[in-house]
Amino acid sequence: MSEDGQSPRSSVFTTMRFSKANGVFLLPHHIARLKEHATKLRIDHSLIDERSIVEHLEGSPPELNEGLVRVAVSDSSNITITYRPFSIQNESIDAITHPSPRWPKRIAGTKHGAWSAYIEARKDAEGKGADVALLVHEYSIIDGDRCSPIVLDDDGVVWLSNSPLAVDSITLELIRPFLIASGYHIQTGQLNERLVARCAELVAVGTGVGVVGIESIDDEPVGDDRLRLFEACTSALQQLYNNTKHWTEVW
Repeated sequence: MSEDGQSPRSSVFTTMRFSKANGVFLLPHHIARLKEHATKLRIDHSLIDERSIVEHLEGSPPELNEGLVRVAVSDSSNITITYRPFSIQNESIDAITHPSPRWPKRIAGTKHGAWSAYIEARKDAEGKGADVALLVHEYSIIDGDRCSPIVLDDDGVVWLSNSPLAVDSITLELIRPFLIASGYHIQTGQLNERLVARCAELVAVGTGVGVVGIESIDDEPVGDDRLRLFEACTSALQQLYNNTKHWTEVW
């Protein structure tokens, strides 16, 4: 149970990009992940479908023109909608390291109800003047507080975390084919201190941040200041944004 008293199995959630003009971005992908995570958390997912989610979004329209919408489903099948503005999007940032929360294997990797550890990690970063907390376990970066880290090594190989503690990233999976088509070789493994210290570039991707280039970790510079991977990821994400089939009209 988390510090705020919430059990991991108390709810499941996802956060999506929205625009009043275009609707909700990648809704089917988020619904599929909601169902998958709900199953792992033993939460009834019979009401998690596009029609139900869209009805709740229609019934609770945003005041913002664009931003992020969090859809949470409780263990009693209540659906709640929460909107918030973007904080950082598609820019260079600073990061800190923060101990990664650990969960049993059936909980790890899901977006669950005991999310306070991730919120505290983000607050820790902001309190130290940084933008993102990179979650670390056994001297390796596991995940970000709301994004997935990607390392480009000095041989031009892209590395992704293979930790079961990392949350499945919809953004990362959708830009992966674009990176491969751009000539990048992608490997999964431990994002350990040696790899990160010698990397050519470190970026992170996610619904909440878009693509961010991480220029420092704990006040230590990272990378060689070339933005090859950042530009490739940004281009890929922009192509996804520009494709109307990835948007579901709501309002």
